[in-house]
Amino acid sequence: MEFNVSLDPNIRYNNAALDHFLNDPRGEVGKDMVLRGRAVLFAAKRQVGKDTRDLERSIHMLHQRVGGIQQIWIGSDDKIALLHHEGTRPHAIEARNTEFLRFRAGGRMVYTRAVMHPGTRANHYLSDNLYLAYL
Repeated sequence: MEFNVSLDPNIRYNNAALDHFLNDPRGEVGKDMVLRGRAVLFAAKRQVGKDTRDLERSIHMLHQRVGGIQQIWIGSDDKIALLHHEGTRPHAIEARNTEFLRFRAGGRMVYTRAVMHPGTRANHYLSDNLYLAYL
């Protein structure tokens, strides 16, 4: 179906083709958005802490069309993701479901009921890399 959306009556557009080009995740704009999203995703995974790699593995990208608008979402469902991104203040950690906390320190196993965590420095692994979407 063709219709005229221009002030020039000699220019005609195919509505379905234009919609696919601009709004379909498989269209040209969608493909470009995926490339830009992947750049941010991979940079965020490189920047995030690597202690257990659980947080790195939890970072994902979702490309979808909501209504007539395409969206790219990059983030994590991991409960510690926001704590790492924004950082934490020093805080106490106490044993809850067990009598003792157990961890290795200085080459030996330590058992205690509570520890003082020194806090976590913010690592803005997502927002630091947003500029890659605009290159």
